[in-house]
Amino acid sequence: MNVLCISGSPRDSSNTDFLLRRILDCIGGELIKLTDYHIEPCTACWACVKTRSCCVDDDMTRLIIPKVLAADALVLGTPVYFNNVSAQLKAFIDRTWPLRGELCNKIGGTVVVGRRYGAEGAIAAMNAFFLKHEMIVVDRGVSGLAFRPGEVRDDAESLQASDRLARRILELGKRFVAVSS
Repeated sequence: MNVLCISGSPRDSSNTDFLLRRILDCIGGELIKLTDYHIEPCTACWACVKTRSCCVDDDMTRLIIPKVLAADALVLGTPVYFNNVSAQLKAFIDRTWPLRGELCNKIGGTVVVGRRYGAEGAIAAMNAFFLKHEMIVVDRGVSGLAFRPGEVRDDAESLQASDRLARRILELGKRFVAVSS
């Protein structure tokens, strides 16, 4: 199974990245850190409505979209910013509009890290992304409690939830393979 974790955290070695890597340690796959790429925001030009591809020529179009299309499962991760996803993840989400219909039935999971409030808004935004693309939402999402670097390592509940998310992705992946065989 090809799993792609996408981190919207701007911090190096972030709490979000720690949880995403924990998931990948269980199931394998690749981590994309959006801050390592040049991604322009959507320009709302509507060219993709006609061409079914984005006219913005950047790393999103050239490097990330091909990986998203090849993935069987996507796990989106973000710190909570003002009760929502980071600007980096929001730019990624917006730029997937040309992919409508192409992500159908892929598996989607969410990881957020914040300080006691706002996780629901960020998870809702990511789940709305999955549902807009007719993807299969794995569960209600992982909500890590942390603020300072490395602090999520002490959040036993989010560590367990990350492990459950990984197992659930594998379980759904096996069912899809069995059905398609």
